[in-house]
Amino acid sequence: MNHAIMKFNVRALLLLLLLLPSLPGAVARERKKVGLVLSGGGAKGMAHIGVLKVLEEAGIPVDVIVGTSMGAIVGGLYAIGYDAPALDSIARLDRDWMFLLSDKVYRHDQPFPEKEKMEKYLVSMPVWRRAFQVPPGFVSGQNIYNLFMDLTIGYHDSTRFDRLPVPFACVASNLVNGQEVVLDRGSLALAMRASMAMPGIFAPVIHDGMVLADGGISNNLPADVALALGADVLIGVDVQSRLKEGNELESIIGIVNQLISFLGLQKYEENVRLLDLHLCPDVSSYPATGFSPEAIAGLIERGEAAARGRWKELQQLKREIFEGASPDEVAPVKERRRARDRSGIRVNRVVFEGCDARDERWLRAIARVKPGAAITREDIHRAIARLYGTGNFARVDFRLSGDPFPDLIFSMEGKPASSLDVGFRFDSEEMAAILLNTTLARARLRGSRLSLTGRLSVNPYVTLDYSLGNTFLHRLGLSYTFKYNDLSFYNKGIKSDNVSFRYHRADARFSNLWLKNFNLQAGARYEYYDYRTRLSVHHPGDSVEVKPEGLFSYYLQARVETFDKRYYPTRGFSLRLLYALCTDNLYSYGKGPPFSVLEFACEPVISLTRRVKMLPALYGRVLIGDKVAGSMTNYAGGMVFGRYFSWQIPFAGIQRLEPVEKAVVVARLQLRYRLGIKHYLSLVGNHLVQDNHLFDLPGGHSMTGGALGYSYDSMIGPLGVDFTYSGWTRRVGAYFNIGYYF
Repeated sequence: MNHAIMKFNVRALLLLLLLLPSLPGAVARERKKVGLVLSGGGAKGMAHIGVLKVLEEAGIPVDVIVGTSMGAIVGGLYAIGYDAPALDSIARLDRDWMFLLSDKVYRHDQPFPEKEKMEKYLVSMPVWRRAFQVPPGFVSGQNIYNLFMDLTIGYHDSTRFDRLPVPFACVASNLVNGQEVVLDRGSLALAMRASMAMPGIFAPVIHDGMVLADGGISNNLPADVALALGADVLIGVDVQSRLKEGNELESIIGIVNQLISFLGLQKYEENVRLLDLHLCPDVSSYPATGFSPEAIAGLIERGEAAARGRWKELQQLKREIFEGASPDEVAPVKERRRARDRSGIRVNRVVFEGCDARDERWLRAIARVKPGAAITREDIHRAIARLYGTGNFARVDFRLSGDPFPDLIFSMEGKPASSLDVGFRFDSEEMAAILLNTTLARARLRGSRLSLTGRLSVNPYVTLDYSLGNTFLHRLGLSYTFKYNDLSFYNKGIKSDNVSFRYHRADARFSNLWLKNFNLQAGARYEYYDYRTRLSVHHPGDSVEVKPEGLFSYYLQARVETFDKRYYPTRGFSLRLLYALCTDNLYSYGKGPPFSVLEFACEPVISLTRRVKMLPALYGRVLIGDKVAGSMTNYAGGMVFGRYFSWQIPFAGIQRLEPVEKAVVVARLQLRYRLGIKHYLSLVGNHLVQDNHLFDLPGGHSMTGGALGYSYDSMIGPLGVDFTYSGWTRRVGAYFNIGYYF
C-alpha cells in the first residue's frame, strides 16, 4: 500500500512539472532585464522622448533607466510613471522653456520696489558680510526645480530610486574632487536638478557636503550604472554633441560643451562598448539651448525617426530579451504607468522653513494658501512666484510631506540684505549715464535700510535714503537728494535760455505702502532751487523771471500698475495720481494762500492682434492758484516722463524742454507692431491743450505732433530711434537711446 501511494505521488509530480509551463502566470524562463541609458545634451535630449515612443510601440520593456543631465530628467519622469505620450505633452504643452530655464519672475508677481529695481539696473550683486558675493552660476535654477517638484508630487520624501515603478539612477559630478556621483536615493527632483547643472550656466547643488554639477563632466552615457542596477541588455540613446572644430567654437555654451565632452571622452568610449544597441538621433542641426516649440517638436521627431530606422534590430533585440519567455506574460508598459493627478491637494499644515518666525504672518499673507483647503498645483506655483518675486529670497521651493493629507512646506533661502546695483544708458541728448546704488540693511523683510544712489552724467545727482519698517510698509522714510542741472530751454524749437542750478530736496515720508500692483505714499518735502544764473523763461505771450527760492510741500501720491512688461507691455494698465500743497513757509506762499499741484496719467494696453497693440494715454499737470512758484513751471518735451524734471510732460514732436502754461492735458495714441520676437515699430500721435486756467482748457491753445520709431528689446534695455515732428516747432527731430530709463 505504501509502495502504491509512493508510485502515485511520483507520477503526479511528473505530471505537474510537465503542466507547469502552461499554467496561467507561469514563466518557463525569466526574461532578460532591459536597461535604458539616456545621455545628456541640453535641449537635444528632447529626442529621448521620440525614442521612448518607438520602444513602447515595439513592445520593448524598460526595467532599469539611467540618465545624465536632460537624460536624467526624461529618465526620472519615466521612472515614476510618465509614459512617452505624457512626456511629449509635458515638453510641448504651452510651456515657456526659456522662462523655466531662467530665474525670471512674471512682473505681476513682483511688488513695486522689485519692479522698479529690475527696470533700472543691469547688474545686481549681493553684499554678504561686507564683501561682494559672485553668483555660482548665471541661473540658480529656481523655476526649473519647482517644475520638477510639481511633476514629481508623490515622490518628495526621501526614497530609494530602485523602489520607483522603474528602478532609476542618474549621474552628477562633484566639483570638489571631480569624481562621478551616482544619485540613487533622496529627493528625485533634487537629483535631476543636480545632474543638469551645467557649470557656469546653472548654480551647482550643495548636497551632503558635495558641490554637484552636470553629470556630463564625468559620465555622459552611464551604461555602467545601468549594469550595476542589474540590467542584462543595454539600449543607449546618445544625443551629445560631436567635438567641434576651432572655427565652430563661437559661444560660451559651445566652449563649455566642448570641455565637458573632452573630460568624459574616455568613459564615454568605454560605455559605448557596453551597449547592445546604440541609437544616435541626428540632432546636429539643433543647438543645446534650442527650446523653442518648433525645435522641441523637431527633436522629438528626430528621436522617433532614429529608433524607427532601427526597427529590425529592435525586433531582434526583443526576441533575445524574451527568449524562453512569453511576452504575453509580462505586463504591458502602459499598464504600469500612473495617471497624473491634477485635482486639488488637501493639505494638513502650511510650513515656512528658512525664515524668521516673526515674518511668517507676512509670508502667509503673500502666499495666500490656507491649511485644510484643497490647493491646486497652480495655487502652489503662484504662491512660490509671489514669495520669490518679493526679491527677498535667493530660492523658494516646496515639497509635500506625509500622507494622505500632506504638509505643504515652503523652503526658502534668504538673500543678503545688502546689494550693489549698476545701471547704464546712452542717448543722443545726455550721451552716457551711469546709475550706481548700494543698499545696506540688517534684514530683508524688516528693520532699517540705508540706500545711496548716484547718477553720473551731464546732470548728475546723489540720493541718500533711510527707511524703517518692513518690505511692504515703510512707516517712516527720510531722504536727501542733491542734483546739479545744466539745462537749455526752447521756444518753438529755437533755444531761448540756458540755466545751471543746484537742487536740494529733503523728504519725510510718513507712510509708504507697497503692495503687489499698488503704491500709496504720503509725506512732506522741502526743495531749494539754488540758481547759479538768472533764468528767463519765455512763455507764449509773457516772460517770467525765477530767483533762488525754497518750497515746503505736503503730498499724497497713489499709483496702480498692472503691465506685464514695463517697456513693451501687451496687457494691463497704469494709473498715477499726485496732489501737492506748496508753500514757502509751511502754511502760505508769497504772503498769500498756498498753491496746489495736480498730476495725473492713465494708460491702458488694448490688444488688437497678437502682434499689434494700441496704447491710448491721457495725462497732464495743473498748477492751481493765483500765485505760483516759477520753479514749478510746466515743461513739455521728450518721449518719456521725468526726462529732466520729475514733472516733465512727454510730447512726441518736441525734442527738448519747452515751457507751457499752468494747465496742460495731453491725449496720446500709440500703435505698436511687433516684428519677429524682439523688434518693434511704433507710430505715435499726440495732441496737447494748454491754458492758464483749468476750466478754460477747452478753448485753450493746442498743438499736435507725432513720432515714428523702431525699437529693439535688447539684453541691456530698449534700443531705439524715433523721428518726430510737430506743428509747434515745424521741425523734424531724431532721438536715439539704449538702456533703461533712470
